[in-house]
Amino acid sequence: MRMLFWVLILAFLPTSLIGQDPQPTSPAPDARVFREPFTLKLRVDNSHFYEEHYDKRIPYVSDNDVYLFSGEDFGINLNLKGDEIAGVVYQPDEKKADVWFVFSQPKELAPAGMLLAIRSSLKRQLRMEALMTVPGKQGVYKTSIMPIEPGLSGFESWPHPIVQLVLRNFKLYESQVGKPKQ
Repeated sequence: MRMLFWVLILAFLPTSLIGQDPQPTSPAPDARVFREPFTLKLRVDNSHFYEEHYDKRIPYVSDNDVYLFSGEDFGINLNLKGDEIAGVVYQPDEKKADVWFVFSQPKELAPAGMLLAIRSSLKRQLRMEALMTVPGKQGVYKTSIMPIEPGLSGFESWPHPIVQLVLRNFKLYESQVGKPKQ
């Protein structure tokens, strides 16, 4: 009888009092994880800054595109279908990520340079395309990213601030490092 009493009490409590379901550690392939609203602040030169507030929540990954802002570090997992990448999923846990990104504006690249570090735990070479937006300009500009070799890290730098960097069209290749030329 006492057990029935507690079951009835719990059944009628509002779910907000009980608590919310915990977030899954790895989102479903079609699930999007969004940033909370934030203000981006970038050095433009030694005495000027660019600042933009984002009220709308922006996904980390959407439609297999990865969106990066300065000061972020997070990872992705690649969903494979055979040898092809079928999906890209946000992964906040560095130990579980296939690929980890750190995008920053370090003081060492003064006055306003940007640095992207990419660490891959994949067994094949990873290639991708990149687009960027920059302060004071309306366009979206293509930039290059060197292939990341299996199990290694790569670094890209730019001598100017980047508002947003988008990585897309991820592809896996057999590594050419250490293979004899034909």
